[in-house]
Formats: sequence, structure tokens, C-alpha cells
Amino acid sequence: MLQRRDAKGEGGALRRSGEEFAMKTLSSVDLHFLVGEMHFLVGGRVDKIYHPRKEEALLQFFVPGKGKHLLRIIAGKALFLSESKEGQEEPSGFCMFLRRHFENARLLELQQVNSERIVKLTFDTKEGELHLYTELFGQGNLVISKDGMIINALQQKTWADREIKKGKEYVFPKKGFNAFTLDEKAFTKALDSDKDLVLRLAKEIGLGGTYAEEICLLADVDKKSKNLSSLELKKLFAAYEKILGRKLEPQVVETAGKVVDAIPFPLLSFKDKDLRPCQSFNEAMDILYQEGVGAEAFVSKHQAEIERIQSIISGQEKNVESLLAEAEQEHKKGGLIYEQYALISDILKQVNAARKTLSFDEMKKKLKGHKIVKEIDGKEKKVTIDLA
Repeated sequence: MLQRRDAKGEGGALRRSGEEFAMKTLSSVDLHFLVGEMHFLVGGRVDKIYHPRKEEALLQFFVPGKGKHLLRIIAGKALFLSESKEGQEEPSGFCMFLRRHFENARLLELQQVNSERIVKLTFDTKEGELHLYTELFGQGNLVISKDGMIINALQQKTWADREIKKGKEYVFPKKGFNAFTLDEKAFTKALDSDKDLVLRLAKEIGLGGTYAEEICLLADVDKKSKNLSSLELKKLFAAYEKILGRKLEPQVVETAGKVVDAIPFPLLSFKDKDLRPCQSFNEAMDILYQEGVGAEAFVSKHQAEIERIQSIISGQEKNVESLLAEAEQEHKKGGLIYEQYALISDILKQVNAARKTLSFDEMKKKLKGHKIVKEIDGKEKKVTIDLA
């Protein structure tokens, strides 16, 4: 899913660099609504696990009374229910690890960690209770822990304040407050900064660029404001509560017939866009991934590999042509040798007989101008003849 959003909040602008592309990065608010729709998975069992790309994992659940449902996890970017799946020819080592530990495991709990862009899945497995943490910030990660200790991770990493390595305690970064449970006093304190208002909402509180701008629009407060009045703060808090309490009316956003974003409910910042209603926010995300600009990225992600293979095939075809031409030449030489075998045999006998009494230099002088013997190489001990 490529995304088109304000680059200053969570979720970067649509961009492409070589074969890299930017997917829609979920904000903490997006994740809050998506996870809210997924709670029916609790009690279900993991039926299949796929790892089609390095950063992506697919967990297929069987939920009694609700059938099979596929959870797509894109580390550092997104997590949503999907209708499509891709396997892989050779399961990766990480995929085999996930299958070994989680296949047939029962999901006990699925929750967003406070207002972090982290989703914690707790499973009842044959080894006891295991946790799968999906990190949707930075480059992202999938971390598996037992009793608070990491037993594996998609990426082993070390930062100044945390370490993701096997055998280490799993610790996630913390804001110090839950952005979804702020009262008016805590909300006002969180906005105490000299940055533009929209950046304070997006970064300091952690709502992401889209919802930061929406709050400013709902409150009718300039998003670049720095000094806020008490009235403006009250209006902003009311808008904040309204956003978090909105009833879902999921939609995909279209521009010129192309799906460019997915939203949980109508937003003022998208009022001039074409909107298509969806049954759920998860469905909207899946449509964005499959049909929208994300679909182009999904294709382009494989394009480099396709072109690499086509280049190899092209090179092999040229090599085959060269080998066939060489084989044709060798075949002609073989035919000439066969046709004039008696002559060649006689020349070899004469050369071998002369070698008993003459040096190569003497033989070369004696055979100078010969109709068939064109060259004698004493160093290589090679006789060149012309049968044409």
C-alpha cells in the first residue's frame, strides 16, 4: 500500500526510490480502529502461516462459527485482515520458526499496546503462552517472547535504550502516557510546546498527521498556531474526543479512479475526494493494498526480480546462439577431417618420422610453402593444416 498523506505526521508521503516504495504507514489511531474490528479472532486457531516477503507475514485463523480469516502483518507499516494470500516456494527459516511454534495455537488476546504502534498477540501453544509483538514504527519488527524474554525476532537490533535480541527482555518504547485516555488537563499539558500545533498533535501526542490535521479543522484552529488560548485548547480537546469516539463508516479514497487511501470515517480533509464505502476499515485497508497505489507497489516489488530473471534468460539465449554457431563450426571441421582422414593420417606419419632427425625449426623451414601444412609451432608442438 503506497500512501498519500501529510509527510509531517505518522505515515510518509508517496515516494519511490529505485525499487523501494512507501506503503501506507498506519497511525496509532488507524491501528486503534483496525484492532477494534479484529477482536472476533480471539478464540480462533492458527491454521496456516506464510512469509511471502521479508517484512510480511500472513496468519490464517480458523474461528469457530466464522470460518477462516487471514491477518496480514507488514512490519513497520500495517496490520489488517485480508482476502488474498501469497505463499512462497521455499519457506524461510523465520517462517518455519513461526509454523513450529504457532500453528494450531489458540489466540487468547489481541490488543494494541496503549497508544503505541504495537500490537500484542497472545497465544496458547504446546509450549505454553507465547507473545507475538508486531511493531509498526520505524523499520518495524516481529518479536516472539515467552515469559517476557525474546526467543526470536524478524530483525535483531540494538538501540541506545532497547535491544531486540534472543535471550533479552522484550521492552518496547513508551511515550509516558496513553494518547487514547488523556483527560483535558493531560491533553493541554501534552500540547505545551513551541512547535506548530499540527506537529504537537501528530508527534507529541502521537495521533499522526491525518488526524492531527482533522482535529485542527474540527476545532477551527490554525494548524500552524504556536500560542493557544484556553478556548482554543478546549475546542481542540473536544475535537480530539470526537475523533476517538467516532462511529466507523469506513471508506477508500479515490482520485481519478485510483484508490489512494483508506479511512475509518469521513474526514474534512478528504471532503473533495471521491469516497467508496466499505463494510469494515480492515476491508478498506485490504482494497487499498490490492487495488490502489499499493497494488502498483506490490507489482513493482517483484518487477526487479522479474527483470533480473529475464536478463538471465536473454543472456542464456545469446550464449546458446553462440554455442550453436561454435558447434556448427566444429561440426564442419569434423566433416572435413572425416572426409580427408587418409591425407591427415599420412601427414602426421611424415611429421612424426621427420621429428626423429629434424628439429622443429628445421622442419618449419623445410615445409615452408607447403600446400596443406601451414604452420609448425615448436613451442606448442602443434601442426596447423588447411583442408579448405
